[in-house]
Amino acid sequence: MIILTAGMSNLDNLLQLLGVSILFIFILVITYYTTKFVGGAKLNITKNSNFKVLETYKIAQNKYLQIIQIGTRYFVISVGKDDIRFLTELNENEILKQDDLKLQKNNFTDIFNISLKKIKDKNKNDQGNDQ
Repeated sequence: MIILTAGMSNLDNLLQLLGVSILFIFILVITYYTTKFVGGAKLNITKNSNFKVLETYKIAQNKYLQIIQIGTRYFVISVGKDDIRFLTELNENEILKQDDLKLQKNNFTDIFNISLKKIKDKNKNDQGNDQ
């Protein structure tokens, strides 16, 4: 590398570095917009589809259980490395929707206060039994 740059001045080196940096930034911008375009196209295809994967649960490496919706029907399938198997069909009332799950979630403060109250009640009961 020293032999190649021996005849170049500092200004030439700086211009070469600037050119490579601009090329690198240009490639990053093109990659970003290409990824965004492909992702948006895929989203439109899946949004207007009759097939939806509602939930995926990993049971082992390369083995999953999935709840899928096809039209208005719900199915549980097993997905392995080389195969997909039908397990059962579910009724709509057997499915917990994501909206239902969000309502069940508590924030950390609520969970902490409930746990703290249980500990205090247990300590009061233990002290009452000691007397």
